[in-house]
Formats: sequence, structure tokens, C-alpha cells
Amino acid sequence: MKIVFLVLIIIWFLPATHFGQDGPNAVPIIRMDKNRFAVGEAVFFWLEIKQTRDATIDEKYKASCRLTVIRPDGTKKIDNIGWPIDGPRDRGWSGGWGLGVEPVQVGKYTLVFEFAGQKSAPAYVFVEEISILKSIKLDFVFNESGNSPADLNIKMPTKQKVIFIVKNYSDQIVRFAGLGQAIRFELGSRVSVSMKRAGKYGADFFYPEDKIAQQQSLDGLTMYDKFTWDVIGKVMTITVKPGETYRHELSLQTVLDEADKNLPFERGSYSITFSTALDILIGEKNGMWEALSPFRVVGRSTANYVISRYTED
Repeated sequence: MKIVFLVLIIIWFLPATHFGQDGPNAVPIIRMDKNRFAVGEAVFFWLEIKQTRDATIDEKYKASCRLTVIRPDGTKKIDNIGWPIDGPRDRGWSGGWGLGVEPVQVGKYTLVFEFAGQKSAPAYVFVEEISILKSIKLDFVFNESGNSPADLNIKMPTKQKVIFIVKNYSDQIVRFAGLGQAIRFELGSRVSVSMKRAGKYGADFFYPEDKIAQQQSLDGLTMYDKFTWDVIGKVMTITVKPGETYRHELSLQTVLDEADKNLPFERGSYSITFSTALDILIGEKNGMWEALSPFRVVGRSTANYVISRYTED
């Protein structure tokens, strides 16, 4: 199954100073950082509602946003795009979007974004089979002792670790920003956590960035649009040579504390899912993979835990 890691972040802009203007006062736009993607890569692009004048956007247009996707096989899907709930309701916005969780097809996708009866210029996504990407594996390992994740019984507090692993089986050097780096927020390497108990509990949150040792940018608080060869050395850069494996430990107790803070949980069986997406550079600048880089690669793993506390029998 192809997994598309999706994070929607809203950027608000253009102050509104006039009221009562007629017309939608905005146009839909699709922006792309790149239009060539590999199978297994998270397809990412931007949807924007751009105001055309310094005036508010009428509430009646808010439900008119939709994205039409024509797949390589000619079939079509329509995504209704809800107006963002964060920020002022009468302003334009820009947010990240993707193809969803459906299996990605090889070939050309056609995208059209609509707002208030207006259509954006078509944008095109080309998905290709890139064999080298199959040689780079992202994973979260819950127990390196060899026990099945189903056998994981823990009592809080626990010293158990979850290990994020990047294995490079390719013949090229692989580089990416360390977890929690100051790449553009939407494309940064944050770790998402989902903790579930069937019918009884559900909490979704990010692993606290202040608990990730590598988060400090080497270039102060500078934010970069994406991880490129020009950013190497300005943020904490991880280099994995051919045949090597990179490991980074995360505290399970930190995850449980964060879940308990968001939504307190009781003793019982829980599934915990970790996921992240990395912008990965393969090879060297001006090399054969430059046109496709950075690759947006997703890692996602789930384990089942029986959780109790020392104060419980």
C-alpha cells in the first residue's frame, strides 16, 4: 500500500479593510515545488485561495472549494476542500495537499482547483517507477530484542525506546535533515503519533520537538523552503553512506506523557503508530537524481502495547 503522508498548514495573509464588496474577491491557484514523483513518494503540492483586492471574502463562497484529480487511467475523483478553521474566516489562505491514501498510479495526473465557480490553470503530476527509492527504507522499530510487537507489555514509567531507522541499501549517498529541523514547517521532519484503543480512546499529536536532540538548526531560526544541497550544513544534516543504517532513539515514555496530557488514558491494550516524512537527497548535486530531488519519503509503523502503571496491580 502506498502511504501518503499528509500535513495541512494554513498561511493567512492580506489584511481585510473593506466590507460589503461584491464577487468572490479571490482566485484558486495550484502551486508545485516539483511535478515529478517516484512511486512510494508522498505527492505534495499547494492549494491557494488568493485574494484579488484588499477586501473580505464573503461567507457564501466558503463551501465552493474542490479539487478535481484525473488519474493516469482516466478515472476521476473530486475532493471537497473545507475552509480552514484556524485564523480569520474572511481571508485568503494557502495549504499543503496531496493525492490521499489511495494507491498511486504510474503516469500523469491532472489537477484542477475550483473556487466560486472559477477554475485554476491545470497542474500536472508525473509519477514514475524509480528503482533506487526501493533501496532506501524508513521504519520505526519498537523492540530490537526480536520479540513480536504484540508481546510488548509495559508499565509506566518506562525506559523503553522506539528507534527510528533509515537503511540505505542503494549505491548512492543519502542525506536528509535530522528530526525536528527548521525546514519549512509543512515539509519538516516532524514525528506524528497516533494512540488508539478500539471504541474507547484516540489521541493524535506530534512527538514534542523539544525532546528531539537534533532539533537545533545550525543557522539560527532560519526556515528553508525545502531540504536541498544548498541547505546542507545550515541545518543538522544526516549522511548515510551505501550499506549503512542510521538510528535515532525516541522515548516511549515521552509519547505516553504527551498522550496522557492530551487525553488521559486507562490501563489496557493500545495500538501506537509512529510516522514521519523526510525530504531525501540521493547522490550528489548535479548528479543523475537532481531533477527528482528531494524525494519525499514516508516511514510509518504500528505496534500493540499492553499499558499499565506501577500503581496498578
